[in-house]
Amino acid sequence: MVILSSQSLDRYAEAKSREQVQRLLDLELEELANRSRDYSWWNEAVELVIYQRDTDWAMENVSGYLQNQYGTDWVVSLDREATLIHGVHKGTELEALPEGLLTAEFKQLMAEAIDTDFADPEPASDILDIQGAPALVAVSPYVAYDPTPYATDQAHGYLILVNYIDEAILGAWRRDFQIEALRLLPAAAAPLGRQANWRPSPGNTERRAAGHPSMASGASWPEPPHTAPTLGDWRRATDPRGQPLLLSTAASLWQAGPWSPHGIEHQSGTAFRQANYDFLTGLANRSLFIEHLNHELARCIRHKLKAGVLYVDLDGFKAVNDTLGHTAGDELLCWVAKSMAKLVRTEDDVARFGGDEFCLLLTDVASEEDVSRVVDKIHALLAGPVEVGGKHMLVGASIGIAMIPDDTQDLSDVFRYADIAMYQAKSRGTNLFCFYDATMEERSQ
Repeated sequence: MVILSSQSLDRYAEAKSREQVQRLLDLELEELANRSRDYSWWNEAVELVIYQRDTDWAMENVSGYLQNQYGTDWVVSLDREATLIHGVHKGTELEALPEGLLTAEFKQLMAEAIDTDFADPEPASDILDIQGAPALVAVSPYVAYDPTPYATDQAHGYLILVNYIDEAILGAWRRDFQIEALRLLPAAAAPLGRQANWRPSPGNTERRAAGHPSMASGASWPEPPHTAPTLGDWRRATDPRGQPLLLSTAASLWQAGPWSPHGIEHQSGTAFRQANYDFLTGLANRSLFIEHLNHELARCIRHKLKAGVLYVDLDGFKAVNDTLGHTAGDELLCWVAKSMAKLVRTEDDVARFGGDEFCLLLTDVASEEDVSRVVDKIHALLAGPVEVGGKHMLVGASIGIAMIPDDTQDLSDVFRYADIAMYQAKSRGTNLFCFYDATMEERSQ
């Protein structure tokens, strides 16, 4: 008889389940809140959305952009009296605010949003019931950044972003955080407390019910009421009928060997790292880099700042792999990653995009000369032979650079332009760099 679990482990797993889901939701709320601030702490938005009520501009630069770029379900701009200026809901422009949208809980969130330091406004965010469905909600005040005809020490309106916690977003969370069993349970499905959902252990005949003190091989249990295994629940708010909104995840994990509290404890942290960081070098991956670049692009546009995006492709990497093998190649990639990370400031980003390709985001640069100085450091780093696998190998870096927002204000174009510039540099030799210009794209076609 093999014991798979115990009451104490159940309690531990339930606590870790709550912690894991709470961490996930906090991350998602923080991202939505930051996005709302990016598009409301903006002089142009204050002038054109709030005071000129230019709905075409609002659609192109705020409402429509946020919905198309991020899939935001609701994007709503209100004046200080909470009157609709412009909004979209799932692709449709609003003619009026839906009745019952601004509940007491919603208005409380709006009050929290304007109770802030306007020199550095902080959005308010929470999970609310929106028309009978749970949703992530962020509210940010429209605030002028620089002295203009509009005061910088007050809120001029509200920007509201809403994302429903539906199957689409749950699917993204399962993928990004590697929590396959994440499910939203309707209030009627089960009472608050531990959920009695179970499934067969992979490759075995044992079954285990969440909350059961122990389970032995060969035990017989009726079919589970739900197909999704869950253990634990999370409660943040109630709907107007007082029914709790539950979000549950399988924290008690079936595995081939004995149960390990250590494994459960590190599950959420490991899942986050796997979703956002390169497994070999420890650098940010493409997904996390794009997220940071999105925020930086919005910040540059809003505050009239500059940033540089460097696309780095190693010269001579294939020779290292072919001559010394993939282990040596991995050693070289780790050394380059660690060395480049030391060359930049803490507010900059370095990411590995795969293979021998890296990307850097240099924030708050005054000019192309600032970017060139970092490029010179990278080339100096690779100027001499690099010891890899007990051998000295010559490698270099071809670097293409796109400046934002000067070259483009479109996220998809940033990488394309930097990539075009990188190939232009590579065509001229090794260990060279190029800034993007429009003539390069004409020549590449």
